[in-house]
Amino acid sequence: MESCRWCGAPISSKDVVCSRCGARLRRENVTCRRCKRQIRDGLAVCPHCGEDLARRRMPWKLIGSMGGIALAAVVVYVVLTLVPLPFGLPFVAAAPTLTPTEVILPPTPTSTATPRPPTATPTATATFTPIITATVTVTATATLTSTVSPAPVQTPTPTPTETPEFAYGAPRLLGPADEGDVPEGQFNITYGTIIKLTWQPVGVLAEDQYYSVSVSYEHSDGQTREQVNWVKKSSFEVPQEWHDGLGGDRGLYWNVTVVSGTPGTNDSSPLSPVSETWMFRWG
Repeated sequence: MESCRWCGAPISSKDVVCSRCGARLRRENVTCRRCKRQIRDGLAVCPHCGEDLARRRMPWKLIGSMGGIALAAVVVYVVLTLVPLPFGLPFVAAAPTLTPTEVILPPTPTSTATPRPPTATPTATATFTPIITATVTVTATATLTSTVSPAPVQTPTPTPTETPEFAYGAPRLLGPADEGDVPEGQFNITYGTIIKLTWQPVGVLAEDQYYSVSVSYEHSDGQTREQVNWVKKSSFEVPQEWHDGLGGDRGLYWNVTVVSGTPGTNDSSPLSPVSETWMFRWG
């Protein structure tokens, strides 16, 4: 089991960020989706081809799948609606049946003409034809389908995690730029250059409040050294004598937090979260 170089918390070999202090433990490489070259993970723009890595692509496979499902639903609807089936479906009600009924009305009696003198013209007799009236009887068969709704499942409400309250927000680092945020080959600082670590001020600090600047590096003896300095202003100049003691990849990792206490003692308490951890190389 390894330990975090910043806070000493136990970590695994697969962890990228410390779960206790949030320090970045190692960097991973990814492949640019356009030029297929290896780049640092977390970049917004590919330094080789300029591809915008933050832009999301259209999920064409998902759109094609949804279109196929919609087309299949239309085909099933047309088959069930227009094509006659050799069997009845339980959820389709039977169509009403029309049964004609013949109704015969009784004949109307024929009127008889009154006898007249021989010279009179006989009166015509009217004959009525029986009328057939059709009565429609409608028979409907209804099918009842019962639907049982499942009982609602109660989801337990997660217990909120208490977040420690700080007087200030985490300081925002300004420079020198982090190794992963500049093109490769341009982050190495040569010997003799004045290196000043700078960050955005969080506000006006009280008399017993300071910026705690933590700088860690691998010493030439193979051990990890951490230099912690308390300052009032929002910058810190790296001493030139640290250069001779660098070993390994000559990388320096640094972050800033706001603390209260007395300089030179172990009596201190954090007033802000730890900032991001940036790295530069001192050649």
